This record gives sequence, C-alpha cells and structure tokens, in this order.
Amino acid sequence: MILIVFLQNKIKVEIPNLDGDSIERIFEAHANFLEPNVSSMFPDNPILGPFSFKLPIPSDGAIIDSLGSSMQHNELQSNLPPLSPDILKKIGMVAKAFGLEDLSALPPPKAACNCIYCQVIRAMANDKTQTDAEEEIAEADLKFQNWKIEQTADKLYLVTNPLDLNEHYTVYLGDPLGCTCGKKHCEHIREVLNS
Repeated sequence: MILIVFLQNKIKVEIPNLDGDSIERIFEAHANFLEPNVSSMFPDNPILGPFSFKLPIPSDGAIIDSLGSSMQHNELQSNLPPLSPDILKKIGMVAKAFGLEDLSALPPPKAACNCIYCQVIRAMANDKTQTDAEEEIAEADLKFQNWKIEQTADKLYLVTNPLDLNEHYTVYLGDPLGCTCGKKHCEHIREVLNS
C-alpha cells in the first residue's frame, strides 16, 4: 500500500510499501491528535503523547526516493527566501517521526543553496547540535522590547511598535519636547529618553 500525504504547502508526499497495520496506526494517531482534549489524554507529550511508532522505511538513502523531489536538493529553488523557524521545526518533527534522525544517510546541504531540502537539513543539523550543547543567551536578549527606537535626525527619533509596524510616532527631544501622539508625558518620549 502507498500512503499519500498532502502537506499544508501543497507538496504531495508518497510513502510506499506500508502494511495495513502501519497505515491504521498512522490514522489512529492522527485522529487522536485532532481530538480536543488530546493534551489531557497524553500528558507526556502535547503533540503525540506516549504513543509513537516507526515506519518500516529503509535507512540506506532509499527514503529520499520514496519521499519524492521534496527531499532532494533542488537547484531551481536555490534563491528561495528562508523558511520560518516554526515551519522548519515542524518539518524536523515530521522527519524524526519517520525515523530520519541520522543525517549521515542524507546528502549534505549545498553551502550557498536555500532550497527547501538544504534549509531543512541545515535546520535539523543545527537542532541536533543545539540539543547536544546548551545555548548561552545574552541578558539583552531576555529584555522585552516595547518599542523600536531609531534616530532619524538631530534630536528626532522614530518610535515603532515591533508587533505592529504601522504604529509609529516621531519624538522630538528639543525645545519644546514633543511626540506626534499628542501627549506631553507619553511612553514614547519616556522610551526614547531611556534608550
């Protein structure tokens, strides 16, 4: 039997040579995932819980052929924009579910290539390295930034909401002190003075 999966980005993935029992377990796991109280049913893992399975997929590189062109380097996609970290993480989780944790069986990513395959393999390799070693976080990275402040001229600053780039104000620190929001003692002026 062949399991055909359509990913959210419309890529079709075919997984051949599955027995009926494996397909049944895959659909059962998917149904359990879709149930509203899945996190309370499986406290060990909010995604799959204690239920896990390995598919009978060869580890000698034949997996690449069975998953199609999406799991191969594609020179035509070399200039794609970077995938979001969230998407890369999800693809990595799917790959691990299919037993693709050993990257040595896969062709290495091309250095300057940004195709989907190269991005995913690089992200999986980085994820593996980060799990092996703790990442040091700078104290500045831990500080929440309410406003992005940029000096545009002498005593003139652009204050932008990093969560909504359409929300921005101009603050003047000369005489008279002012902000385009219209308030004399606003948070925008305070943020500029504190920066």
